[in-house]
Amino acid sequence: MANTGRKITPGQMKRLQVVYGQLARHTQEGTDRAARLAWASQLVCRPIASFSDLTEEDARHLIDTVQGQLGIKATVWPRRRLDRHAAQKAGTEGRRDHASDEITLAGPSEFARIRYVLEMLGWSQAQLEGWLRSPRSPLSRKATPSISTLGDANRVYWALKGMATAQGKWKGRTK
Repeated sequence: MANTGRKITPGQMKRLQVVYGQLARHTQEGTDRAARLAWASQLVCRPIASFSDLTEEDARHLIDTVQGQLGIKATVWPRRRLDRHAAQKAGTEGRRDHASDEITLAGPSEFARIRYVLEMLGWSQAQLEGWLRSPRSPLSRKATPSISTLGDANRVYWALKGMATAQGKWKGRTK
């Protein structure tokens, strides 16, 4: 998993300990510290000396993996709340009826939203790039159709979401 630098939260630590205990009872895995750390190290693909060494992303991956193995409904992780100005920009940039003097670069959360819909549609990155160059793309008027601003990301997301909805594949956001 990518190391984002943010340490595991206390809530994630508790949840991870609980679900690992459930997994150990179901699979007769060792419940001792060494077995827990070996299990975590194997899943995050790097040595773990303590659960406190885990990042938020590592913990999320481990918890989701165990819950999947046990058949427990996946945790819905809360999204970070945007401040008022950022929320307004996220909702209005890219609309035809909205002109703004500010330009916001697209960030990881915007690309994650687009990847989510691409997975739903079953598209690869190459298919997305081909579609972006097509005349049916919302970015077709650009000389080089690439997603660089929040407005571009919104237009692409809304178009892909419309396709997923039309095909009956839209499931809404769960992340």
